[in-house]
Amino acid sequence: MDDIDQLIENVRAFCTALEKLRLMEGSEMLLPGGVEAYNNTLEDAYTAYAQIETAVDEWDHELEYQHTRLDAGVK
Repeated sequence: MDDIDQLIENVRAFCTALEKLRLMEGSEMLLPGGVEAYNNTLEDAYTAYAQIETAVDEWDHELEYQHTRLDAGVK
């Protein structure tokens, strides 16, 4: 799987977890396993988000590098 495919998979995982969180109700926490399901979904969302953030940060560094490199060639 290349970087773009992995990023797309991470975005999908994040959106899926976020949608699950949106659909949860506070009363579900009272059901057996409710808190565990909430915590697992929240952890999945943060994990996917962190991976997305890492990819975007890497692109930012690459963009800055290319910008600096090309500016140096123009001056």
